[in-house]
Amino acid sequence: MHLKKTKLAGIISLLLCSNAIAVTISAPSISIPTDGRFGPFVSAMDTSSAATATTSTAIYTNTYGQPFTFDIAAPWTYNEYCQYNDDVCKLLWEGKEGGDGKDGLYAWRSNILNTYNANYIPETEYEILGFDSNVITVAESTKVTAINSTGEKIGNITNNTDFTRRGFYEDKSLQAVDFTSDGTNNGGFSSVYDFTKVSLPGYDKTLIVGQSSVNWPNANGSSGRFNACFNAGPDYNDRNDYDDLYYCPGFNLQASYWVSDDTDNVKTFSSTWINGLSGHEDDATYIANAYAINTSGFAVGFSTQNIYNNDSGGRARATIFMPKVTPVEPATSPVTSTLSYKSKLEIIKLKEDVGSDFDKVIRDTVAIDITDTVYVSANVPFVAADGTDNDSQAFIVVGNRTFEAVQNRSRVTEFYTYDVASGTVRYPFKANPIKGATSQVSKINNDGLIVGWRDARGETSPREDGSARFQSAFIYDYKTQKTAYLDDLYCGSLGTNEEVRYRFANAISISDNNSGSYTIVANGFDYKNVENYKNRVGSTPVVLTMTLTADEIKDLSTVSQCPIKADEDYERSGAGMGWFILLPTMMLLFRRFKR
Repeated sequence: MHLKKTKLAGIISLLLCSNAIAVTISAPSISIPTDGRFGPFVSAMDTSSAATATTSTAIYTNTYGQPFTFDIAAPWTYNEYCQYNDDVCKLLWEGKEGGDGKDGLYAWRSNILNTYNANYIPETEYEILGFDSNVITVAESTKVTAINSTGEKIGNITNNTDFTRRGFYEDKSLQAVDFTSDGTNNGGFSSVYDFTKVSLPGYDKTLIVGQSSVNWPNANGSSGRFNACFNAGPDYNDRNDYDDLYYCPGFNLQASYWVSDDTDNVKTFSSTWINGLSGHEDDATYIANAYAINTSGFAVGFSTQNIYNNDSGGRARATIFMPKVTPVEPATSPVTSTLSYKSKLEIIKLKEDVGSDFDKVIRDTVAIDITDTVYVSANVPFVAADGTDNDSQAFIVVGNRTFEAVQNRSRVTEFYTYDVASGTVRYPFKANPIKGATSQVSKINNDGLIVGWRDARGETSPREDGSARFQSAFIYDYKTQKTAYLDDLYCGSLGTNEEVRYRFANAISISDNNSGSYTIVANGFDYKNVENYKNRVGSTPVVLTMTLTADEIKDLSTVSQCPIKADEDYERSGAGMGWFILLPTMMLLFRRFKR
């Protein structure tokens, strides 16, 4: 096992362990921007089979303290709002500096409302590690969402004079649909999340996937919601719905794609949302998105279903967008076929498992990632796809569903897997360790290894009108159904004289097989010493990478390998916990780094 730690302080220290499982922390000197920011956090990683322990990773820092999973283009990430007790929710809204809202969720929301005036402050800074040590800093807010082994990158940028968000591919701007005849669509809105070369008979092009604005929300067809999201006065006292955040992103968005050699033309996967909705049925905002695409052209994400006739009544439904290859007549070399999308498929099995009360029990479902390869059986490695648009191939999709109904006094998120060919759905951590346990997935690789985060060992206290549970990164093998906490793998690798000091909080990505090993990248914390670790105090946010061999994956154990973790006696009293302790307990919340 190989472990690498990247500190916000801008330097990686060297530590060598000599025991049965070797753990190495390597030390190139890097620079990550700047003091007084939230982070660093991972946004993208080179996941190719060429990726190694020094794989390229995009890291960003935030100006304000907001959940790293909040995405203004995906209401399912923020429309549930705060579930904890009033003191905790107030602390998260106001921040730590005297209850005046300077660095909490209120400051982040206020900055969004300032997008179209001179008070807007760029929210993110980023760099890419692994190619060079230069810091890439831009005037606008930028986040890299995917990179590949050659250094190509995609992401999203905000410019507070011309547009609220625009996707990019390298140096090319990815325009949204121009849906108004006079062009007064406030610059439109586009986001991108994944890109890959799609190789099908007669079609071999790189596709970039995400979403594009296609019309204004609700039947009146006006920009009123856009202004309410991006160009209104903030209200400090309106924290129950994050100051009308449900008006965001101010557009109806449709899942979309761009071809790398024709980036000026945006194409939509579908012209409607789930159930044939047009996007103007009622007051709900209609959003669809493609989070990932595989080399066979199958894309996954979500689309909106109208559940309630109100501003936040739209719900995300996990969706697969199916490719269709059509021969060109007469064939013209090198293009002999065209690519289109024949349907969008809601993963209905997620509804069937719940029954007729689905809409009351489950709030949202989303598909996050899909394999390029095909599942055969538990005893056989994943195999290459057949190179066609055949929709009976056993690609494996991973995603998350959020609960509307309270489970054991907790509103939870739960990850699932879905076999495209058989329709088989698994919920690997359902009611584990208790009913109401939370888990969230972020990536599956082409050997069926899945990473994400879940309730940490021993976390069972109710969250509804309470406080949060600590989250811990995990790995899960789809073939064998074995799983392990990365914390346990790290602890199990320590020598007898070494103190435990790192916690892996959120595993973000995992590489494909590189000479029999896999690299995982995660957000985490450095606690400096065992006492800090035990009491969860005095930590520094870090980016951690761990490399596991195929043999270590084969022998995954669910047993805690770190004795201190079985007897942690840190304080767990909601708002009585300090700001620097409380935020890491939020599954989705950040902590500020101070030098």
